[in-house]
Amino acid sequence: MKFSQKAIVFRDPEDVYGSCGCGMDMAILPVLLPKAWYFEECPFEVDDHQFCRGDDARRVSGFSCNNVFEHEMQGVVYLANFSCCRDCAQRAVEKGYAVWSEKVYPTKLR
Repeated sequence: MKFSQKAIVFRDPEDVYGSCGCGMDMAILPVLLPKAWYFEECPFEVDDHQFCRGDDARRVSGFSCNNVFEHEMQGVVYLANFSCCRDCAQRAVEKGYAVWSEKVYPTKLR
């Protein structure tokens, strides 16, 4: 299946952001999710895999130091303060609904 918008997974900075949606590991990789997934239609695979459905402390506690939740890149609006474990990130990339970022996580979102 071809996905028109994909999540962006960052390899760094690794940190413990909370529980991963899979329930098997801690979420250590920051992720930007396409805003369209929440306001239009989320791909079935994303829901089925519970991708980024864990309790990211930056999002659920509201203590993000700059409260940036939307971030635009190349004409696509993403939602920040989501995360997942390395296994879920690898599966998402293999299934085609996420990509690894070649850049570091944007400083203004930290």
